[in-house]
Amino acid sequence: MSITKNGLSDEDQDMIIAQALETDEGRTALAQAMVEPIRRSLEYQAVGRKLLMVDELPQGALARYERDVAAIAWVVSRRGAVPDQIQEGEEVLVPTFEIAANPTVRLSEIKARRFYIVDRAQIKAKEAIQKEEDSNIFTALLAACLAAQTIVNYGTLTTAALNEAFKQIEQHDLVTAKIVVHAFQYASIRTFGKDFFDEATQREIITTGLYGHLWTADIHVSSRMPTDTVLLVASPETVGAFPIRQDITVLPADDPKKLRLGWVIY
Repeated sequence: MSITKNGLSDEDQDMIIAQALETDEGRTALAQAMVEPIRRSLEYQAVGRKLLMVDELPQGALARYERDVAAIAWVVSRRGAVPDQIQEGEEVLVPTFEIAANPTVRLSEIKARRFYIVDRAQIKAKEAIQKEEDSNIFTALLAACLAAQTIVNYGTLTTAALNEAFKQIEQHDLVTAKIVVHAFQYASIRTFGKDFFDEATQREIITTGLYGHLWTADIHVSSRMPTDTVLLVASPETVGAFPIRQDITVLPADDPKKLRLGWVIY
């Protein structure tokens, strides 16, 4: 008999899930139980949230921020849209929008008591939301990078090119805090050797998404980054804000016509 992290045996956990899935109230309770694991996963593993200041807005508050008059503000207006460039005004009003996932489970899987698929639904939802967040944040940050701040590197990634990119940030009295790369570019970083690259432990990589350190910066790897691009940013509070109007919410969303149980997570 194995014991789960919450102190229940596998048999006890299966029985609780079976009872919950039999009623509307139980499915609603199960949906609420998904909230915390998904929220915790996004906090520790989503790369985009590490690059910006996460701002959880109070009820009714507007996502309004003072604009640095010496810089251009870039705003993600809607999912998939080109970031808006704002050059005038003392404040920037950021529009908010929902990011949602809809994992579903076949009823036949439930009848077979294969309840691990409920955990799998959480993982799929978390990954979908995380990828959408990261894509929007990377798009805005790459759009904000002007030609004068772009270092062109031919061939494989080199320490000289990264050093030049560090200089572009440090000349503004800032510290380079994060490096975000696709796995293709991370393969080059691994060859730098221990004199430059301090690789994280396997546990750190799995639980936090942190792959290592290079000089003053943490290294993060994301499949949402372009394969030929390396993104370097300063500390989050000097880069920008990521407003959250409503934290993770999970609602039952069954589809009886397709014989599926499901949840809308946004």
